[in-house]
Amino acid sequence: MRRYTVVMPCLNEELTLEACIEEAIEGAKSAGAEVEIIVSDNGSTDRSKEIAKSLGCTVVEVPIRGYGAALDAGIKAATTPYVVMGDSDLSYDFREAPKFVAELQNGADIVIGNRFKGGIHKGAMPWHHKYVGNPVLSLLGRTFFSIPIRDFHCGLRAVKQDKYFESAPTTTGMEFATEMIARFANSNSIFKEIPTQLRKDGRNRKPHLRSFPDGWRHLKMMLLFSPQFFQLYPGIVLGIIGLLGLTSFAVQGAINLLVAEGSLQTAIFSSVFFAVGIQLISASIVSMAYAKSKNVMRFRPWRRIEKIVTSKSFFIASLLLISASLAALLGIGGLWLNSNFPAVDPIGESRRTLPLISLLIAGIQGVICSIQTRQLLSKFW
Repeated sequence: MRRYTVVMPCLNEELTLEACIEEAIEGAKSAGAEVEIIVSDNGSTDRSKEIAKSLGCTVVEVPIRGYGAALDAGIKAATTPYVVMGDSDLSYDFREAPKFVAELQNGADIVIGNRFKGGIHKGAMPWHHKYVGNPVLSLLGRTFFSIPIRDFHCGLRAVKQDKYFESAPTTTGMEFATEMIARFANSNSIFKEIPTQLRKDGRNRKPHLRSFPDGWRHLKMMLLFSPQFFQLYPGIVLGIIGLLGLTSFAVQGAINLLVAEGSLQTAIFSSVFFAVGIQLISASIVSMAYAKSKNVMRFRPWRRIEKIVTSKSFFIASLLLISASLAALLGIGGLWLNSNFPAVDPIGESRRTLPLISLLIAGIQGVICSIQTRQLLSKFW
């Protein structure tokens, strides 16, 4: 281990910054390495910048406010291939930085600390973060991205700079921590997690983190990067529910529910469920096609889906579905016209028309989905 960089995002951290810098220097000396310390200042109005400069650190001034903007600027300013980052509020021990760098040198592309394994000091993490927020979001993250990380939001982490440039996160707020992991997962990076301690921060004010707004931003970021969980699987569930309801209505004229029996109104809801399900499935396919156009290939269902949706058979089947359902609907309309539009039984006629309308929607959506997918995968776009 020769040389590495430590990046500390900073916004008015004069009470704790010096101790963090000293720990980073001490950690490098104990490992026989040199450390470049970058204080990525996000508009401090106290003595933070003066303290950093007096201790020989590089100060990068970041005019764009936000945790992500500060970290991004600091990582890009690093002059070494290995970058460790952590909050400058004394919540993390920068003497542990060499452990993270060692894992990068051993082949990992990104190393995340695990506070639950390393130990959380009393008062260091609110109970709703410790027992609800972090465990739930980490579980969703592991499920969505298929990576072995049990503490998605640990602020002490390390990356290879070249891999960071390849992943290219873009968000500027707290959700940057989640986006970084998502983008590294998208580029098939090697993840490593090691225990680390979380101490009670040394601030005399409230932290910048806002539990519920920032938690929602993390969750939203996960969902946006996971179209199979956000769109495909929910769409399949809704589509099946709608299809079963419409089939039951077409055959029996009623829908037998677990606790009651539904009729026309329930069939209309079934039609809506089916249409929304088809829309979600189509949207997920287009999203995954767009991901492939950006060289993202981590979606397991995609290879089979691509073969089906881009095939001539799928396109022709969708056209045939449109033609058959439209012809049947026109036939029914012709019968009504010949009969001079007599009073009809709404239940009886709806048993024929609602399923046909739903199939027409499915066929149209299939054609649109096939065309859009081919457009995104085409080399001419």
